[in-house]
Amino acid sequence: MATLQHPTPTPTPAPASEPARNAPATAGSPAARGPGIGHAGPGAPPAARTGRAAPRADELGRDLALPVGAAVAAVAVTALLVTGQAAHLTFSLAAFALLTVAVTAAARLRLVPAVVLVSWMFFDGFVVHQRAELAWHQADRASFWVLAAAGLAGAVCAGVARVLRAGRVARAVRARGRSA
Repeated sequence: MATLQHPTPTPTPAPASEPARNAPATAGSPAARGPGIGHAGPGAPPAARTGRAAPRADELGRDLALPVGAAVAAVAVTALLVTGQAAHLTFSLAAFALLTVAVTAAARLRLVPAVVLVSWMFFDGFVVHQRAELAWHQADRASFWVLAAAGLAGAVCAGVARVLRAGRVARAVRARGRSA
């Protein structure tokens, strides 16, 4: 099986009107200060040029929490309707609150309002009204605030876990620095 290789970029000569890149740098000139943030200079690999590393699996999971949560909400609605449990609004609301806590704990902080809104729309449209109709009656408002509180609880739990993890990492780095 053949492997694909990326071609290495060949430097193009600068037009005569532009100063040469290898000209000696004078004190205080941008060339003397070195490349700017995210600019490693010509001939650097693309990842070094952008200054951004490939996303870690943890970051990717946090970005995918919203679409995965929406898919799980759709499956939960289907399961509640098929089993007949949608008639028990308290049970259904508790199931959606747990789902909202789980998804917001995995999501980025800026996605928490979207997760709460998607969860409420699935709950209100398919469990409460069962015909994909959204309303804003007393039961709809109460379910929205319950799911908003669940989203806030999930975000707070995730934030506390991240702070504790960062503290543990910082302590390990300090301990490694003392022993070295």
